[in-house]
Amino acid sequence: MEEQACLVRARSDSENSSKLGSFGSLSQSYNMTYNEGKLNVPGPEGAGDPSHTGNMANAPQENAEGNESGELLDYNDSSVLEQFHEDALRQAGCGLSQLKVYVAVGLAVAGASLELASIAFVLPSAEIELCILPHEKNWLVLITIMGWSLGGVGWGALAERGGRRRALHSALAVNAVFATIAAFMPTYGTFMMARFCSAIGSGGIISTGFTYAGEMAARPFRTALLATLPASMGAGILMSAGLAQAILPSTGPEALVENKEHFSAWHRYLLLCTLPIIASLISLIWTPESPRYLLDVGREVDAMMVYQSIHSGNQTRICGRKASLSGEADYRLGELSLPGKRRPPALHHVRHSVKMFWQAFFQLFSSTYRNTTLSLAGMLLFSVAIQCYLSLYVPAAVTNTDNLLYDMSKKTITNVTYDNVNYNETLENVDYIDVTFKNCTFRDILMSHVEFVNCTFVGTAFANIKTSYTVFRACVFYNSNIIDTDIESGRELDEACVLNGTTVRGMRGVCARHADLRWAQRGRLAERTFAAHAAFFAAPFLVSRRLQKPPATVGICSLLILLSPSIYFAQSEMALYIMEAVYGLVIIVIFFGVGVKIIDTYPANLRCTAHGLILSVAYMVGAAVRGMAEYSPPLLSALLCAYFAIMATAIAARLR
Repeated sequence: MEEQACLVRARSDSENSSKLGSFGSLSQSYNMTYNEGKLNVPGPEGAGDPSHTGNMANAPQENAEGNESGELLDYNDSSVLEQFHEDALRQAGCGLSQLKVYVAVGLAVAGASLELASIAFVLPSAEIELCILPHEKNWLVLITIMGWSLGGVGWGALAERGGRRRALHSALAVNAVFATIAAFMPTYGTFMMARFCSAIGSGGIISTGFTYAGEMAARPFRTALLATLPASMGAGILMSAGLAQAILPSTGPEALVENKEHFSAWHRYLLLCTLPIIASLISLIWTPESPRYLLDVGREVDAMMVYQSIHSGNQTRICGRKASLSGEADYRLGELSLPGKRRPPALHHVRHSVKMFWQAFFQLFSSTYRNTTLSLAGMLLFSVAIQCYLSLYVPAAVTNTDNLLYDMSKKTITNVTYDNVNYNETLENVDYIDVTFKNCTFRDILMSHVEFVNCTFVGTAFANIKTSYTVFRACVFYNSNIIDTDIESGRELDEACVLNGTTVRGMRGVCARHADLRWAQRGRLAERTFAAHAAFFAAPFLVSRRLQKPPATVGICSLLILLSPSIYFAQSEMALYIMEAVYGLVIIVIFFGVGVKIIDTYPANLRCTAHGLILSVAYMVGAAVRGMAEYSPPLLSALLCAYFAIMATAIAARLR
């Protein structure tokens, strides 16, 4: 018994005109019959010829026994649908419809990169208000990367079941909601939890958005259009630096003063960082679901309507040349006969969805895809490990150098008596040893890295004082007042201090430490600016499809080996930033090259799952490696990154 079904079923003339509009006649005919579990694909005469036409209302040929080679194709073979999808997109052209999709996905990618880049700018101000201890600073970055890891594999699997656009929309909604909530959190614990949930949402942007964007463009235009996504990443990084320069305090002392406000600058900064995500959410309203996904789940008529919508929107072309379809603007698609019963609807049953997820997961490691999955995962894993390692190594190296220079510039004052002196300007990086203060006043000032050793204070008043790494060692106070300050006995005043007739009355701070105020935003702004330019420069390299071939991939990975000695020789701040930016350029090319390879290699029902799983593993390893960088010397860091680069290159050589 032979079973047949058509991509677009036969309709009356009135139904065709009202529902399908200009579907009319065909420019290419795919006639397929289903017989005993096989899809029989005859090669139509004139197939692929734009002048070849037929009637969509006609049923498929009934006694078709085979294609030109006599081969029977399994209807689950995605090559049939993939070829139809490519032909349909090629006829629909490239124009405004793709622009809307790539703007939406580009905004999402920019928002994800902005979220990660903003952490470096937020932490210095947040640690003052939220009392973040030194060993807790890296937790926010690590928890963000772990959220990305969970989100990548989770949303990737959901995109196979519920659709690319729907999964991307849901991920953006989760990201936007929790990113907004995080801006209002009063403690570091609740702040990290909100950021973790936000990162779960943003983690799904790459795995779903990249596939969604890739499936909305025909192969001739796909690589060039996907190359805009690294530029979007650079725009997000650059936006994080621009907003930080405009809103956040530029130095530690300014942050301490600004922190007195009820809703300080870093809260406002985090709210503004959600703008690209919200813009992407809104822009997705005007974009359709991926027609390739719709074909894969058996919604052929919906897919045809999407192709028609793409064609209608592309009457104004922005990429490629405007095709002439027999002098008309009508869109003419081919006929595709598919089996009457297709895959059950996505999310039809929870048990079915879980079963499909595990089937997709294990299929990635079947004999067909095992080598590709392991090779892409290994190559990306070691590349991301280098990037995560350098993301902590470079700031730590710059900070250590700055602190060393700061300590070398310390001023020391000894054996001096000050009488009736009013101190109303910041005291910073100075040591007072065996100094006597008589009837002096310290009022409305900041003391940063100030040390009083064996000093005597007679009739001295301290009022409205903020301190950072300030200590009084073995000092004697006579008839003095310490009021409205954060100076406390047992902390700033050590146990050897003597208080005779002296009042210490201030609001006891809830934080067990004071923040280090030696930082300045200048270095972070420079680092992020270099990183943004690296992403911009990476985009042109991704336009050429030659870079996706295995020899080119091996060559790109080998560049990481050649760059390894620069980690040892880069000593100055600017040299470190440039070195990190060059590494970032190469790794971005690898990162997005893996995404293109996934779209070209895997069938539609595995793309998001494969991308999400590969990203998840890479993020987890990157988070583990990142913790090794803070205290590693340059030589060890260079050797470690060289090892990672060698492994990435060796694995890339296995790609076919």
